[in-house]
Amino acid sequence: MKTLRAFPILAAGLVTASSALAVVVVDNGSGTAHMNIRADYDGQTPMTIIDGLQAGSQINIDAVMNSPVTTLEIAGGTLGGTQSSGNGAPLFTWNMQGTGVYAGYVRTLSLPVMDVASAPGISPGDPEVHSAPRTNSAPVQSYDTVLFRLFSQITGDADFDLLRVTGGNDFGMPSPGHTTLPQSGSGGDVNIFFDLTYRIDFVGRAGGPFSGRSGSTTGTVRLTVIPEPVFAGLLAPALLIFRRRRR
Repeated sequence: MKTLRAFPILAAGLVTASSALAVVVVDNGSGTAHMNIRADYDGQTPMTIIDGLQAGSQINIDAVMNSPVTTLEIAGGTLGGTQSSGNGAPLFTWNMQGTGVYAGYVRTLSLPVMDVASAPGISPGDPEVHSAPRTNSAPVQSYDTVLFRLFSQITGDADFDLLRVTGGNDFGMPSPGHTTLPQSGSGGDVNIFFDLTYRIDFVGRAGGPFSGRSGSTTGTVRLTVIPEPVFAGLLAPALLIFRRRRR
Protein backbone atom coordinates (compact mmCIF):
# COMPACT_ATOMS: atom_id res chain seq x y z
CA MET A 1 0.00 0.00 0.00
CA LYS A 2 1.28 3.46 -0.85
CA THR A 3 1.13 6.30 1.64
CA LEU A 4 1.97 9.98 1.25
CA ARG A 5 4.05 11.49 4.04
CA ALA A 6 5.17 15.07 4.49
CA PHE A 7 8.60 15.92 5.89
CA PRO A 8 9.23 19.59 6.73
CA ILE A 9 12.84 20.64 6.22
CA LEU A 10 13.38 23.84 8.19
CA ALA A 11 16.12 26.45 7.96
CA ALA A 12 18.83 26.46 10.62
CA GLY A 13 17.79 27.62 14.03
CA LEU A 14 14.10 26.83 13.62
CA VAL A 15 12.57 25.50 16.81
CA THR A 16 9.07 24.10 16.76
CA ALA A 17 6.54 24.96 19.40
CA SER A 18 4.05 22.69 21.07
CA SER A 19 0.87 21.66 19.29
CA ALA A 20 -1.15 24.09 21.39
CA LEU A 21 -2.91 26.94 19.62
CA ALA A 22 -0.42 29.60 18.61
CA VAL A 23 -0.12 32.55 16.25
CA VAL A 24 1.77 31.64 13.07
CA VAL A 25 3.98 34.28 11.44
CA VAL A 26 6.31 33.34 8.58
CA ASP A 27 9.73 34.93 8.11
CA ASN A 28 9.91 36.75 4.78
CA GLY A 29 13.57 35.79 4.32
CA SER A 30 15.04 38.92 5.89
CA GLY A 31 14.54 38.18 9.57
CA THR A 32 11.11 39.75 9.91
CA ALA A 33 7.57 39.28 8.57
CA HIS A 34 5.74 41.00 5.79
CA MET A 35 3.38 43.76 6.80
CA ASN A 36 0.47 43.49 6.46
CA ILE A 37 0.77 40.33 8.56
CA ARG A 38 -0.61 37.41 6.54
CA ALA A 39 -3.09 36.15 9.09
CA ASP A 40 -6.77 36.54 9.93
CA TYR A 41 -7.77 39.07 12.58
CA ASP A 42 -10.76 38.29 14.79
CA GLY A 43 -12.96 40.95 16.38
CA GLN A 44 -12.86 40.50 20.15
CA THR A 45 -16.28 42.14 20.53
CA PRO A 46 -19.04 42.53 17.95
CA MET A 47 -19.12 45.42 15.56
CA THR A 48 -22.61 46.93 15.54
CA ILE A 49 -25.23 48.66 13.43
CA ILE A 50 -27.48 50.70 15.74
CA ASP A 51 -28.17 54.15 14.33
CA GLY A 52 -31.19 54.19 12.01
CA LEU A 53 -32.74 50.96 13.30
CA GLN A 54 -35.82 50.70 15.49
CA ALA A 55 -35.20 51.68 19.11
CA GLY A 56 -33.90 48.81 21.22
CA SER A 57 -32.76 46.83 18.19
CA GLN A 58 -29.36 46.39 16.60
CA ILE A 59 -27.29 44.18 14.32
CA ASN A 60 -24.30 42.50 15.99
CA ILE A 61 -21.45 41.57 13.67
CA ASP A 62 -18.85 38.92 14.45
CA ALA A 63 -16.13 40.20 12.15
CA VAL A 64 -13.01 38.59 10.74
CA MET A 65 -10.55 40.77 8.82
CA ASN A 66 -9.18 38.25 6.34
CA SER A 67 -5.52 37.54 5.69
CA PRO A 68 -4.19 39.17 2.53
CA VAL A 69 -2.85 36.85 -0.14
CA THR A 70 -0.30 39.40 -1.36
CA THR A 71 1.29 42.38 0.36
CA LEU A 72 3.47 45.32 -0.60
CA GLU A 73 5.63 47.12 2.00
CA ILE A 74 7.78 50.19 1.38
CA ALA A 75 9.64 52.67 3.56
CA GLY A 76 7.59 55.61 4.85
CA GLY A 77 4.33 56.10 6.70
CA THR A 78 3.29 58.15 9.69
CA LEU A 79 5.37 56.16 12.21
CA GLY A 80 8.69 56.53 10.41
CA GLY A 81 9.12 52.88 9.47
CA THR A 82 7.09 51.32 6.66
CA GLN A 83 3.71 51.55 5.02
CA SER A 84 2.02 48.53 3.52
CA SER A 85 -1.17 47.21 1.99
CA GLY A 86 -2.70 43.81 1.30
CA ASN A 87 -4.81 42.34 -1.44
CA GLY A 88 -6.23 39.15 -2.87
CA ALA A 89 -8.98 38.18 -0.41
CA PRO A 90 -12.25 39.66 0.86
CA LEU A 91 -11.44 42.40 3.35
CA PHE A 92 -14.01 41.26 5.91
CA THR A 93 -16.22 38.29 6.62
CA TRP A 94 -19.20 39.46 8.67
CA ASN A 95 -21.50 37.08 10.53
CA MET A 96 -24.54 39.26 11.27
CA GLN A 97 -27.18 38.57 13.93
CA GLY A 98 -30.14 40.83 14.64
CA THR A 99 -31.65 41.67 18.03
CA GLY A 100 -34.97 43.14 19.09
CA VAL A 101 -37.37 43.37 16.15
CA TYR A 102 -34.59 41.93 13.94
CA ALA A 103 -34.02 38.88 16.15
CA GLY A 104 -34.63 36.51 13.23
CA TYR A 105 -32.08 38.18 10.98
CA VAL A 106 -28.96 36.04 10.38
CA ARG A 107 -26.59 36.52 7.48
CA THR A 108 -22.96 36.06 6.44
CA LEU A 109 -21.47 38.71 4.15
CA SER A 110 -18.11 39.14 2.45
CA LEU A 111 -16.95 42.73 1.99
CA PRO A 112 -14.51 43.14 -0.89
CA VAL A 113 -11.09 44.73 -0.95
CA MET A 114 -11.42 48.09 -2.72
CA ASP A 115 -8.72 49.16 -5.16
CA VAL A 116 -7.73 52.42 -3.48
CA ALA A 117 -4.32 53.66 -2.35
CA SER A 118 -3.51 56.72 -0.25
CA ALA A 119 0.23 56.93 -0.96
CA PRO A 120 2.41 56.60 -4.08
CA GLY A 121 4.12 53.22 -4.26
CA ILE A 122 1.48 51.38 -2.23
CA SER A 123 -0.35 48.66 -4.10
CA PRO A 124 -4.08 49.32 -4.38
CA GLY A 125 -5.80 47.34 -1.65
CA ASP A 126 -6.95 47.44 1.93
CA PRO A 127 -6.21 47.84 4.70
CA GLU A 128 -3.19 50.13 4.70
CA VAL A 129 -0.94 49.67 7.74
CA HIS A 130 1.83 51.96 8.98
CA SER A 131 4.57 50.52 11.19
CA ALA A 132 7.29 51.97 13.39
CA PRO A 133 10.91 50.91 12.69
CA ARG A 134 11.87 47.37 13.68
CA THR A 135 15.17 45.51 13.82
CA ASN A 136 15.27 42.50 11.52
CA SER A 137 16.41 39.24 13.14
CA ALA A 138 16.16 40.68 16.66
CA PRO A 139 15.15 38.02 19.25
CA VAL A 140 11.98 40.05 19.84
CA GLN A 141 10.65 42.66 17.43
CA SER A 142 8.14 44.89 19.22
CA TYR A 143 6.83 47.94 17.39
CA ASP A 144 3.80 50.21 17.16
CA THR A 145 1.48 50.12 14.19
CA VAL A 146 -1.60 51.98 13.03
CA LEU A 147 -4.38 50.74 10.82
CA PHE A 148 -4.10 53.82 8.65
CA ARG A 149 -6.93 53.24 6.22
CA LEU A 150 -9.74 50.72 5.82
CA PHE A 151 -12.63 51.01 3.39
CA SER A 152 -15.12 48.65 1.78
CA GLN A 153 -18.70 48.73 0.58
CA ILE A 154 -21.37 46.79 -1.27
CA THR A 155 -24.27 48.22 -3.23
CA GLY A 156 -27.38 46.76 -4.81
CA ASP A 157 -27.52 43.94 -2.25
CA ALA A 158 -30.70 42.01 -1.45
CA ASP A 159 -30.91 43.74 1.96
CA PHE A 160 -28.91 46.95 1.43
CA ASP A 161 -28.80 49.57 -1.28
CA LEU A 162 -25.56 50.55 0.46
CA LEU A 163 -23.49 48.94 3.20
CA ARG A 164 -20.14 50.63 3.85
CA VAL A 165 -17.41 50.32 6.47
CA THR A 166 -14.77 53.02 6.91
CA GLY A 167 -11.98 53.17 9.47
CA GLY A 168 -8.47 54.21 10.33
CA ASN A 169 -6.41 57.31 10.93
CA ASP A 170 -6.69 58.50 7.34
CA PHE A 171 -10.42 59.04 7.91
CA GLY A 172 -9.96 60.75 11.29
CA MET A 173 -10.69 57.56 13.24
CA PRO A 174 -7.58 56.68 15.29
CA SER A 175 -6.81 52.94 15.09
CA PRO A 176 -3.58 52.22 16.97
CA GLY A 177 -2.04 48.79 17.20
CA HIS A 178 1.06 46.91 18.21
CA THR A 179 3.02 43.94 16.88
CA THR A 180 5.32 41.68 18.90
CA LEU A 181 7.26 39.08 16.90
CA PRO A 182 9.63 36.86 18.91
CA GLN A 183 11.94 34.55 17.05
CA SER A 184 10.74 30.95 17.30
CA GLY A 185 12.31 29.34 20.37
CA SER A 186 12.85 32.65 22.21
CA GLY A 187 10.08 31.84 24.68
CA GLY A 188 7.99 34.89 23.82
CA ASP A 189 4.46 35.05 22.42
CA VAL A 190 3.37 36.62 19.16
CA ASN A 191 0.93 39.43 19.93
CA ILE A 192 -0.65 41.42 17.11
CA PHE A 193 -3.69 43.70 17.37
CA PHE A 194 -5.39 46.87 16.18
CA ASP A 195 -7.98 48.93 18.06
CA LEU A 196 -9.99 49.84 14.98
CA THR A 197 -12.29 52.85 15.13
CA TYR A 198 -14.89 52.33 12.42
CA ARG A 199 -18.07 53.78 10.95
CA ILE A 200 -20.73 51.60 9.32
CA ASP A 201 -23.17 53.36 6.98
CA PHE A 202 -26.22 51.61 5.60
CA VAL A 203 -29.25 52.30 3.43
CA GLY A 204 -31.89 49.58 3.52
CA ARG A 205 -33.29 48.21 0.29
CA ALA A 206 -36.97 48.69 -0.46
CA GLY A 207 -38.91 45.54 0.43
CA GLY A 208 -36.09 44.19 2.56
CA PRO A 209 -35.84 43.90 6.36
CA PHE A 210 -34.35 47.43 6.63
CA SER A 211 -36.61 49.10 4.07
CA GLY A 212 -36.92 52.84 4.63
CA ARG A 213 -34.09 52.94 7.16
CA SER A 214 -30.56 54.32 7.03
CA GLY A 215 -27.93 55.39 9.50
CA SER A 216 -24.28 55.67 10.52
CA THR A 217 -22.89 53.88 13.58
CA THR A 218 -19.41 54.58 14.95
CA GLY A 219 -17.61 52.20 17.30
CA THR A 220 -14.30 50.60 18.23
CA VAL A 221 -13.32 46.95 18.02
CA ARG A 222 -10.07 45.19 18.91
CA LEU A 223 -8.88 43.02 16.02
CA THR A 224 -6.44 40.31 17.12
CA VAL A 225 -4.58 37.75 15.01
CA ILE A 226 -6.28 34.35 15.28
CA PRO A 227 -4.16 31.47 16.69
CA GLU A 228 -3.73 28.24 14.73
CA PRO A 229 -2.78 24.74 15.99
CA VAL A 230 0.69 24.62 14.41
CA PHE A 231 4.17 26.14 14.78
CA ALA A 232 4.45 29.35 16.83
CA GLY A 233 6.56 32.44 16.54
CA LEU A 234 8.45 34.11 13.71
CA LEU A 235 9.50 31.08 11.67
CA ALA A 236 12.32 30.69 9.21
CA PRO A 237 11.16 29.80 5.70
CA ALA A 238 10.31 26.11 5.38
CA LEU A 239 10.35 23.69 2.46
CA LEU A 240 7.79 20.91 2.52
CA ILE A 241 8.89 17.75 0.74
CA PHE A 242 6.49 14.89 0.00
CA ARG A 243 7.90 11.36 -0.08
CA ARG A 244 6.08 8.25 -1.21
CA ARG A 245 6.74 5.05 0.72
CA ARG A 246 5.79 1.51 -0.22
CA ARG A 247 4.42 -0.93 2.35
